[in-house]
Amino acid sequence: MDEKTRMASGTLLRVYADIDLLALELCTDRLPFAPSAKGRKELMDQINEEVIHFSIQDRTLEKLHMPFTPVLTLEKRREIKEWFSNQDWFGFLAGLQLGIEGIGIAIVERVSKHADPIIQESLRIPIIDEKRQTSFGVVEWNEFLAGCSDLEKEEQLKRVLDIFEQIYLLTEAALPIRFEDYWGVLGLKKEDLWETVRERTLLILENAGFKPALPASFVA
Repeated sequence: MDEKTRMASGTLLRVYADIDLLALELCTDRLPFAPSAKGRKELMDQINEEVIHFSIQDRTLEKLHMPFTPVLTLEKRREIKEWFSNQDWFGFLAGLQLGIEGIGIAIVERVSKHADPIIQESLRIPIIDEKRQTSFGVVEWNEFLAGCSDLEKEEQLKRVLDIFEQIYLLTEAALPIRFEDYWGVLGLKKEDLWETVRERTLLILENAGFKPALPASFVA
């Protein structure tokens, strides 16, 4: 791995590791308020998985001689956590399981295919686990929507699209990184990643029981 690739890979991995920590914090905060034993078990499972994911990234960053440092400032971290704390259970699932884990992991998958084998191996287990985490949110939403009228489904779709929009705006403001500069080093263009995001968003919404749609910010 040349120096430029090492720096790009390490920078992107630091972001991913910090998002793992954020997800761990969000699940921990929500755990006492999960509406069922099933929900509590899922959050505990995800907490354990995020610990493993972060440990893998932490070790990999040491190998790259780029020790982990948080990318999110304390202020931005608090802002994101406060936003999540104001969501009900299904808003939380839309934001974390469908949005951050479901749509976000699509970017990680795409980048991984172009990364050095060291990075690919560090992302292998997290990608598997986060697909599982996403599936929990999809199943929960499917069960919820099964009892909704067509009009209620339309209203819930608008709500979820707004949540995706808010997550995008919050993370864009919180992450002071020009991602396209680092993606470019790995042979990826910004447009490639946006296409991946759009495809995964449509798939997740359809699997969750919604009509496929995109938030305003995701439209080219």
